[in-house]
Amino acid sequence: MSSEVQPYDYPASQRDDFERKGHPGKFHQSITCGVGVTTFTGSNFGAGGLIVPPGTTGTASLSLGGTIPLAVLSSGSVRVYELSLTSVKVDSGTVYVLIRNQVAK
Repeated sequence: MSSEVQPYDYPASQRDDFERKGHPGKFHQSITCGVGVTTFTGSNFGAGGLIVPPGTTGTASLSLGGTIPLAVLSSGSVRVYELSLTSVKVDSGTVYVLIRNQVAK
């Protein structure tokens, strides 16, 4: 048996799986946005997904300009909308914003 250390062969106490192996999937964090304005700069940078439950109202602002009424996105079945967001203004309801995993394609 070789004593050579493999890339993922160190004790769990040193690093957790996500630090060692990376974050799988397209998104790695969610931000719950209630009534008010949430901006996606600084530590919130990377907003690339949006889940809008039925009945939610407000607007989503896109990174190169323009806004989309949240009511338009909440009118069908619940799904993830992949948008490059700068902010979300929620007038009523709750929106879930997903932060992209910058490594995943």
